[in-house]
Amino acid sequence: MRATRRRAAKSTASVVVRLHETTGTAKAGWDAALKAAVKSARSEVGEPIAVEITRQWADLSARGIAGYHVSVKVAYRQAIAPPKRERKKAAS
Repeated sequence: MRATRRRAAKSTASVVVRLHETTGTAKAGWDAALKAAVKSARSEVGEPIAVEITRQWADLSARGIAGYHVSVKVAYRQAIAPPKRERKKAAS
């Protein structure tokens, strides 16, 4: 007995999750600095899937906090295709 459904063709491309490190700064707060870092990463790697904050620090002035900084690792997916095989030349 044959199956009525066709099997999906196996994809030859694999997907890998990569990390991209970047920093963001803002005067408004930690959230704004994080958004700036993710926006910076988006322009380089595409659509992020996760963010890990690795470091936070602030610049101080006589009036208080002058600037917020965050260092983050942004995770994103990247498709990887196998290397192309070279065809053997036919004997002449």
